[in-house]
Amino acid sequence: MRVFLVAAWRERGRATSYADPPGVDTLACMNDLALASHNQGRYAQAERLGNQILEVRRRMLGPEHPETLISMHNLADAYAGQRRYTEAEALFSRTLEIQRRVLGPEHPDTLYTLSSIACMYQRQGKYALAESYASQDLAGLRRRGSEASDVAYTEADVALADLSQGKFAEGEPLAREALDFYRKERSDDWQRFRAESLLGASVSGQSKFADAEPLLLESYQGMLARKERMAIPDRDNLDRAHDWLVQLYQSWGKPDKAAEWRKKGPR
Repeated sequence: MRVFLVAAWRERGRATSYADPPGVDTLACMNDLALASHNQGRYAQAERLGNQILEVRRRMLGPEHPETLISMHNLADAYAGQRRYTEAEALFSRTLEIQRRVLGPEHPDTLYTLSSIACMYQRQGKYALAESYASQDLAGLRRRGSEASDVAYTEADVALADLSQGKFAEGEPLAREALDFYRKERSDDWQRFRAESLLGASVSGQSKFADAEPLLLESYQGMLARKERMAIPDRDNLDRAHDWLVQLYQSWGKPDKAAEWRKKGPR
């Protein structure tokens, strides 16, 4: 959850040149509660809080203030969490249009919105669109010289969109780059194992089953052991890692192993 977190960080840090409206402490608390609700999968509560925050910011700061745009983004994310994709897409599109015009196409907020839109399309199964938006995000991050952690996160997003379209060879280098970062810098982070599962799936998709097996086994067990650290919206990565193990053994001609993993189910 790269996107929703940034708004809460801004609320706490306030290290910006933006003028604080009255009641900023209250808004910060509301935003933190909305963040916690979203990460716990309580999207309806995140939506209610998000609507309140957005109403106040539009009134006090105006419809195109950067903080108002953050609130628009977060509300769209809450819609997406409830699978209200028509509403989410409309609000994300409006947010992105204003951010590109007011902040610029490579402003961090603009790039975060691209990331969230990519995630929305990935969950809808619109993989070509997910790849397009995640690739735009990745290109912007690289041009900006952004934090390596953000680049690695987005490399994994593009790799996932590639794999979802059966573009295994295209996804492999991005998955490797993401995994290299996490192994060196954040070896105990659950996202290290997400990147490893992506690499395993890309290798498996190229019929290199013996190479894929240890990657997929380690990545699934690693995420499972860190499940409680994962926000609810991120746990679909664990389900996906499980499905890739089943698929590995099925494609490898090991139906008994595939059946064994299918019975286990994601936990």
